[in-house]
Amino acid sequence: MKNYLLSIWLFCTLPLFSQDITGIWYGYPDLKTHRLRLIIELQQQKDVCSATLKIPDLSDRIYPATKADFINTPFNLEFPDADISCQINRQTDKQLHGTLTQDGYTFPLILSRQPVVFHRPQTPRPPFPYRSEEVTFRNEAAGITLAGTLTLPLTPTTKKAVLFISGSGPQDRDNTFHEHKTFLVIADYLARNGIASLRVDDRGTGASTGNFNASGLPDFETDAYTALQYLKQRPEIRPDSIGIIGHSEGAFIAFSLAARKEVAFIITLAGGGVNGSELLLLQRAALLRASGAKEEFINTYNQYMQQAQEIVLQTADAQTCERKLTELFAGTPLAGQASETTRQLYNPGKIELLKYDPEWDFPEITCPVLALNGDKDCQVPVENLTYIHKGITTNGNLQVTTIAYPGLNHMFQTADKGLPVEYSDIEETICPKVTKDIIKWIKAQ
Repeated sequence: MKNYLLSIWLFCTLPLFSQDITGIWYGYPDLKTHRLRLIIELQQQKDVCSATLKIPDLSDRIYPATKADFINTPFNLEFPDADISCQINRQTDKQLHGTLTQDGYTFPLILSRQPVVFHRPQTPRPPFPYRSEEVTFRNEAAGITLAGTLTLPLTPTTKKAVLFISGSGPQDRDNTFHEHKTFLVIADYLARNGIASLRVDDRGTGASTGNFNASGLPDFETDAYTALQYLKQRPEIRPDSIGIIGHSEGAFIAFSLAARKEVAFIITLAGGGVNGSELLLLQRAALLRASGAKEEFINTYNQYMQQAQEIVLQTADAQTCERKLTELFAGTPLAGQASETTRQLYNPGKIELLKYDPEWDFPEITCPVLALNGDKDCQVPVENLTYIHKGITTNGNLQVTTIAYPGLNHMFQTADKGLPVEYSDIEETICPKVTKDIIKWIKAQ
């Protein structure tokens, strides 16, 4: 789901300020595809100015400015390590107004003295009526250590258990986005209902070792397989009663492991029912449609993107890929986007996604399946439920249940348009009806 790539330059040009502008400033720009909180601190000692930048929704890293001169106007702030920049044009009462540029696109920016605080009422708070254990285990084939949290109900009997598998992009064990912790919320609800769970930091993320950026679906499947083997050797867990909850791209891994008969059941949250290449085309169309684009533009755009995806799969290196995309995009609505498209698609993660087809696994899936989707999902459109149901039941497996939720987005939040930019502004982490349906279904297995 959820992969934020930030490439911004931050230039600040100000008229003569009537107030001291040193100290901490907070921004929360609308970048159309998402929003990010920015924390900029301006410091001055005699005639020496300095500045730092923090992007808390991405990491705890602090980026120093290589250029900061806000004594005179105009002045610039540059954070090359973050590839970030912004331009401030004027000052009003306790605010700085300007623009922010990202990947060649410019957006309005307002900096204020007031921190941007998210309210997440569903995040579980102690005391908890269950036990949580920090665990680590080795994926020996990959030479990495995976870290996670095993949540166990306080009951003496052996238990059903669920392994969480996240979607695209490096995700922590809680599937955290803008301080929402979807997997933690579900794990809490599972434990309160007698079901154990294991949620794991993706390789190269959190406390797990490894290189996420050099990995793709086959690598993540070995990580999930290793996690399953760990669960199966825990004395508190019944080995034949372990299932998977896979979100978004994680559903593809759930399909593969179910086809290998490694799990007792699977639950897909916004999982794709078509091959990765087709899924990306459906995703782009849904995002453009929700943003108000006309169908003629959407069709033209995706005609070129389909060819672009084929070029990615057929090209031996990124430089050649960019050259071919430049030729393809010339004179089209995608002109000038060859470099950015190459960056987004020509990497192990996306290449393996483009290659994968769930039709390889559907004929072998004989376990119970629960597939859930919101009808305002712009990343994995709700029609994928139909493809999943048809693909799996064709082999005679009639234990397939699909549920489409009105008004829910890709993260199963109650949404307006379903666009990713809304995710952070919604206080709801996950619609309670979804967690209730999950519990009811698992208990019936």
